[in-house]
Amino acid sequence: MEGSTTFIAASGITHWCPMRKRVSLQRSITLSVLSIGLLSGAFGLAYSYWQTKHSFREAIGLGFQELARQSADKVGLILEKEIEWVERLSSLPQVREAVRDGTRLTFDQQILERWKESQRPYFRSLEILDRQGRSVGGATSEDIKTQYSRQPWWPVVFDQRRLWVGKLRLDEMGDGDLEIAVPIVSDDGTVLGAIQAVIEKDQLLTSVLRSRIGSTGHVMLIGPQGTVLACPLLPPGRHTALIGPLRDSLASSLISSNAAWMEVQDDAHGQGSGIVGFASVALRPNIVQAETWSILVRQDPNEAYAPLHLLMWKLVAFGMLVFAVVALLRWRLGRRIVQPINALVERVRLLGQQSGEKPMMATQSAGIVEIDTLAASFDELAERLERVSQERGRYVAELERANQELVISEEHYRMLWDHSTDTKLLVNEEGIIQDVNRRGETKLWTPANRLIGRKLEDLFREEDRARLRRLLEMVIATKKEEPAGEMRMPSSAEGTLIMEVDLVPVENAGSPVAVMVQLSDLTEKKRLEEQLIRSERLASLSQFASMFAHDIRNPLVGIKKTLELLEQDEGAQPVAHRQWREDMRLTIDLLLGMINDMLDVYQESYSGLPLLTSTVSVKGLVADVVQIFQSEATAKRITFHLETPDDDIAMTADRRRLLRVLINLVHNALKFSPQGGTITVAVHVEARECMDGESPGMSSSQAVIQVADEGPGIAPEDLPHLFEMFFRRKDPVDIRIGRGLGLHFCRLVVAAHRGRIRAENRLSGGAVFSVELPLNQEIYAGHIADCRGSTAL
Repeated sequence: MEGSTTFIAASGITHWCPMRKRVSLQRSITLSVLSIGLLSGAFGLAYSYWQTKHSFREAIGLGFQELARQSADKVGLILEKEIEWVERLSSLPQVREAVRDGTRLTFDQQILERWKESQRPYFRSLEILDRQGRSVGGATSEDIKTQYSRQPWWPVVFDQRRLWVGKLRLDEMGDGDLEIAVPIVSDDGTVLGAIQAVIEKDQLLTSVLRSRIGSTGHVMLIGPQGTVLACPLLPPGRHTALIGPLRDSLASSLISSNAAWMEVQDDAHGQGSGIVGFASVALRPNIVQAETWSILVRQDPNEAYAPLHLLMWKLVAFGMLVFAVVALLRWRLGRRIVQPINALVERVRLLGQQSGEKPMMATQSAGIVEIDTLAASFDELAERLERVSQERGRYVAELERANQELVISEEHYRMLWDHSTDTKLLVNEEGIIQDVNRRGETKLWTPANRLIGRKLEDLFREEDRARLRRLLEMVIATKKEEPAGEMRMPSSAEGTLIMEVDLVPVENAGSPVAVMVQLSDLTEKKRLEEQLIRSERLASLSQFASMFAHDIRNPLVGIKKTLELLEQDEGAQPVAHRQWREDMRLTIDLLLGMINDMLDVYQESYSGLPLLTSTVSVKGLVADVVQIFQSEATAKRITFHLETPDDDIAMTADRRRLLRVLINLVHNALKFSPQGGTITVAVHVEARECMDGESPGMSSSQAVIQVADEGPGIAPEDLPHLFEMFFRRKDPVDIRIGRGLGLHFCRLVVAAHRGRIRAENRLSGGAVFSVELPLNQEIYAGHIADCRGSTAL
């Protein structure tokens, strides 16, 4: 009953359950099964009908298509047979002679009379013509005579020497004829004349139009424009013209000469949803047709689909019978299911009325496995109810204890939040601060009540606020943590703080409700990094000072030797004095260049020595180095041997620094050469190999400067480390060993010129140092810089 209520009592608790309508279980089962059966049956019948109709329609269409093809072939054969008769007539010697001579031909001769009588039923008229269009014989009615030379078949017959079939001429009642023309050809292929004949339409199509399918199925002849030319049921004028897809399909079949079928809305008899088959009438290729025809096969749709409708009614009757049987079986099955369930409901009602007593157990089996299982489960449930009621008290106690632990955990997490080493802010989707930990209050020098409610971006500099807003929107949209990087925060107590900002979404049930902003103070770390950089700069300056102290010793030795010579030879010629003074000037220029190098390094923050390039003469460079050490070599009785090409070698380089490289190499050769020895300085040009990072076309040649001595050579284990900073040979008693700075400086300068320096031992004894410098200035154009404050060469 609509709006009724039901009271259910179980375990002493009464429930009020409103229900819209009460239905018995037996009725529900029966109605559900019948509904499913009715739905599935209706669907099955509909699908069977559709499938059967589809197959039936295709079978009818293929049958109509084959009948149309056969009828079209039959029309073509009949027409070709009549044309063939006229061709045989035109090939008779009597006909050729009459046309050639222009004599009158009569059918009184026995052979012509036999031809005339055999074909009289088929021809309405027959005329034999010569090339001038004059009649030389035939059987023609008065209404057929006309001027033949003006007929459309005349050029086809006499010019193309082909056969011609005209249009099918009809009157209002459907009677008509067909005109054909056949050339009369001589033995040598010359057209002598023509035979023009008119064939009765009925004699041509009667055998075809008699084909019937049932009581309404028949064959029709269709013209090229979709008009009906011949039909056994209705005159052509009472047919409707074919339109739409059917006419297009007929036109297509005329072109391709293929038979087909289709379902149409109008079959020329005013009936729709019918099936038609059609095929084109084709003649021999040498026959010219004034118009093309098609054969159309149709049948009344009601007659065509009558077997299908009968099958449908049989299926419906069978479905209703099956439905009735299923309804009866489901009703009996429903009663068998409902009776034990009603007994189970009664036990549930009695269970609710027992005041703590043991529940009533099942007394007999229902005979259905599922129902018996349900009853056993109910008995087990009744036994568990008592245990559940006892466990409920323990569960409530545990729940209260869990709530207390949850409160303690919340206090613990609050303590972690407040005592975190980083500043943490909780902001909502609009960027408003909702909470801040105690570390944030201390770092920002602002109490929480003044921070809560402010916009987060107001704590940062103006230039960082737009980026912070974008990142906050991105975190809320993507629900992913985003590091914001370093941002600067003004502070009234500490100036400007450098903070590393991280944004972490806080979600509730998968949706972001807030964003936790973590601020890590990097201010002190940045100060320490700046101090470390300053310390490294000081260390680099100390390293350069050591190198400068090493390199400045060589020019000072040269000045000392020159002064000693001046003191020993006071009576020397003025020319020698001038040469000594020139040597002192060159040495002083080297000292000024070293000082400028130290100033350049300091100004460039140790990024490398700048190059001041110009066009340098390699032979002149070698000559200056030899001139500097000539006095020292003479004192040690050491001879310089120069091997230079006849033509000078010019290159773009920093002359002063290359001069220092050669000074270091020649000075080392002097230190380790024995007295009376020879130092060989060789210069030549050779092809250059591309270095790493260079394109193959950047350099083609290089200048090679070699300094070779006759000293003890270099230990093999020392060769790989020879150009490293502070590398020294392990021989504490040898006073000739330097501090490991000269060759390291040589490597730096040569590398700045995109060149290479290497050392190796000579087979004859001693060592040889090779400096390879490219002759293309574009290779190291990027290393050319302005030498700020440089005044040396």
